[in-house]
Amino acid sequence: MATISEIAPNAPSPAVELAAWRRSLIILIMLTGGIKTTLALTTVVPALQLIAREFSASRDAVLSAQFVVTMAPIGMAIAGLLAGLLVSNRNLRGMTFLSLGVCTVAGLMQLVVHNYYLLLGSRFVLGFSAVIADVAMTSILAAQFSGTLRSKLLGYRHAISSIGTVLTMLLGGALAQKFGWRAPGIMFLLPGVLLLISLIAFNRPIVSERIAPDQERASVWQIWPLLLLSLVMSIGHTMPSFQMPFLLKENGITSAVLVSRVPALSAAISILAAFSFGFIYARLGAWTLVISSSLMGIGFVGAGLAPSYNFVLFCVVIEGIGAGLNMPFFMNRILDRVAPGQRSYAIGLASSALFLGHFLNPLLTAPVRLNLGIHATFVTVGILLILVGAFIAFWTLVFRKTRAI
Repeated sequence: MATISEIAPNAPSPAVELAAWRRSLIILIMLTGGIKTTLALTTVVPALQLIAREFSASRDAVLSAQFVVTMAPIGMAIAGLLAGLLVSNRNLRGMTFLSLGVCTVAGLMQLVVHNYYLLLGSRFVLGFSAVIADVAMTSILAAQFSGTLRSKLLGYRHAISSIGTVLTMLLGGALAQKFGWRAPGIMFLLPGVLLLISLIAFNRPIVSERIAPDQERASVWQIWPLLLLSLVMSIGHTMPSFQMPFLLKENGITSAVLVSRVPALSAAISILAAFSFGFIYARLGAWTLVISSSLMGIGFVGAGLAPSYNFVLFCVVIEGIGAGLNMPFFMNRILDRVAPGQRSYAIGLASSALFLGHFLNPLLTAPVRLNLGIHATFVTVGILLILVGAFIAFWTLVFRKTRAI
C-alpha cells in the first residue's frame, strides 16, 4: 500500500517552469490564502458583546450575536459538501477569481449592512465563497507543486493561517474597541488584494498533475467514525471564540481588547502544539486524540470555575495544547485511511464536519446556558470532552489491533 511519500516524492514541480517572480507570487497567494477564512471569525468574535448590544431587541441577544458568527461556518459546511461539484481541474483559475471576489464583497458588507437578516445572509455567502476559494487554491497548489515541496508548502500554509488568526483576532479587538463592531470588516480588503495578485500570477490555464492510480484503501463512507469525532471535537474547539466573551462578561470583563486576547492566546498555543504534532503522533498514535480531548476538557472545566481573568488565561493555555493536536490528528488519520482518488472528497467532508460543529455550538449549548448559566456551560462541555477522551482510550485498548479510530 503506497503512502503519500511514495508517490514521486522528488518529482519536479510544474511551477519550476515559470518565471521566478511569477512563481514567488503563486507561493505568496498559496501561503496567505488561508487567512481569509479565519477572517470570517476574527472580524466578529472580539465584538460579540457589542453585536449582542446592537441587536438587544431580540429575545436572546446572545444567541442573535452568536448566529452572526455561525452563519459563516454553516456556509462553509455546505460549501465543503458541494466543492467537489463546483471546483474541477478545468476551472481552477476562474473559480479562484470568482470566489475571492465574492468573499471580498460579502466580508465588506459588515461595514454597511444594518438589517440583521441581510447581515446573516452576507455572512453565509462569505463562508461559502471562502471555502470554495480554499478548495480551488489548494487544488492549484497541488497542480503547481509536487513531492516534498508540496508537503512543506501545505505545512507552512497551515501555520501562517494560524498565525493570521492570532494577529487578526487582536487587530479585530482593537478596531472594535475604538471604532465599533463593524470596523474589523475592513480587513476583508485582504482577499481583494489576493484577487489582484492572482489576476497577475495566473496568466494561463492551470494543468493538474497526473498521478498513477494507487491501490484502493477505505471508502470515504467508511471513515464516518472519524468524521463524527471531528464534528464533536469541533463543537468544543469553538468554545474560546463563541462562548468565552460571555463568560468574561459574567466575570465583569467587557473590554474588547481583553476579550480578544483569550481566543488569540488559544490560537497561539495551538500553533505551538501543532508544530509538535508530528513528534507526538509518531509515538502515541490514537492516544494523541485522548490527550487532546482530555486537555481541552480540563481547560474548559477550569475556565468555568476560574476565579480571575489570569486563571482563565491559564486554563486557555491547557485547552490550546489539546486543540493544537486536534485538527492535525483528524487530517492525518483521514488521509492515511482513504484511497488517494477520494482524498479531495474526504477533505471536503472533513471541512463540512468542522464548520457544522461551529454552527451547532451555540444551538447545543444554549439550553445549558439559559438554564444553568455560562459557567456551568463550560463545565458541562469540559466534562463531556473528558468522557470522550476516556471512551477513545477504552476503545483503543479494546480494539487496538483493528485501528478502528
